[in-house]
This record gives sequence, C-alpha cells and structure tokens, in this order.
Amino acid sequence: MSIVVVSLLVVGLTAGAADVDLAALVAQAESRRDARVQEVRSVRQYIVRNPRWTTDASMDVRMITTADGNKRYEILATNAEGLRKTILTRIIEGEIHAAAKKDRDGNVNSKNYELRLIPGVQAAGETCRKVQLVAKNRTRFTFDGHGCVDMNDMAMVRMEGRTTKNMSWLVGRADVVQEFRKVGDLWYSSLNQSVADVRFLGKTQLIIKYSDYSITRKPVITASGN
Repeated sequence: MSIVVVSLLVVGLTAGAADVDLAALVAQAESRRDARVQEVRSVRQYIVRNPRWTTDASMDVRMITTADGNKRYEILATNAEGLRKTILTRIIEGEIHAAAKKDRDGNVNSKNYELRLIPGVQAAGETCRKVQLVAKNRTRFTFDGHGCVDMNDMAMVRMEGRTTKNMSWLVGRADVVQEFRKVGDLWYSSLNQSVADVRFLGKTQLIIKYSDYSITRKPVITASGN
C-alpha cells in the first residue's frame, strides 16, 4: 500500500470511521500475506502457571504451518509430567485441530469484529491507532476490549479483552492479551497471555511466547514474453 493511499485512508478514517470497515481491511491484508507464504516455522514456548504449583509447567515446541493453514508440531523440551504434561499437550493439539477444521472464529474480520477508532491525538510518526474491539460473532475465541492497528500495514499490533463466552465447561471466560510483531515485512504473533478460572484448579494463566520465525515464501511467477 503506497504512502499516498495510506495518508488518504487515515484522513478518511478520521473524518468518518463509520464508513470504513477496519476489520475487513485487516482481514484483507492478512489474506494477502498468507497468499505469499508457503510455510511458516516458529518456536513456541507454552507456559501454564497456577498458584497451587511450586513451578510453572512449560513445553517448547516447533510449530510448522503450511500454506493451507494446517499445522504440525514437534516437542523440543518440557519440564512437565503427568497431569501438567497432559494439559499442555491438549492445548497444543487443540490448536492443531482448530487449524485442520479451518476454524476462523477468532480471526479479525468483519464477521467476527467491529473495530472502532478511539478518538485521540496521534503522535508524530506513530502509525498505531487505538481501537475498540466489539465482538459481533460472540464465541469462546472472540472478545470485547481494545487494541491497536498499524495503519500503514493494516495489521493488528495488540489486542486485549475478555472472551464473550466461556472457553469450555471446565474453563470460564478468559482475560486475553495478544501482541504481534513484524518478521521482515510480515506480521506474526509474538505473545499470547490468557487468565481464566479452571474447574478444580482455580485461576490459571497460559502464556505463549513466539520466536525463531523461519518463513518460506511461494515462488514468484513472472510472465515471459518473446
């Protein structure tokens, strides 16, 4: 997106935010990103924290995501055994299952969210605009809250809020923080934190840290002329 287009877009959003579907623009930018990528590899550290435990349970995983969105993983290290290892494994396998089903219930798009610009003065050189997150599709993966959108790239930088439904019969509504960062010229997750009341365990925190991204792009096909 050119600087001129971005400037015009920012002016338009400031003048009449109700006329622009920010969530749709974010979804379109993400679709363009995914169309350029063949495979994404990253290292994720999953940490589960509970006051009843003397130490956190953690598992380091290499996650591989293919162009069709499917995921697979390799466990690199863990300090967890028994129930704690089962909890971590089920969290990761839940992600794999959701990806296989093409579950989009938590994605930022016009079906799931309305993004409303929060009035305020934007600092010089600042491209991140604060927004209110209003869940339209009220599921266990969407939440009401606030966030920040990079207006140059139309990418979410941060999202924070409370899920609109319980995560499951075992887990209540969760308080969630998601952060994203640029890897080269593409945006990906950097941190995910959630806290919820869990039946039989009480308040429990899940932290996912993302690092060591390796991105394989699709080959660029150019037309050859005579």
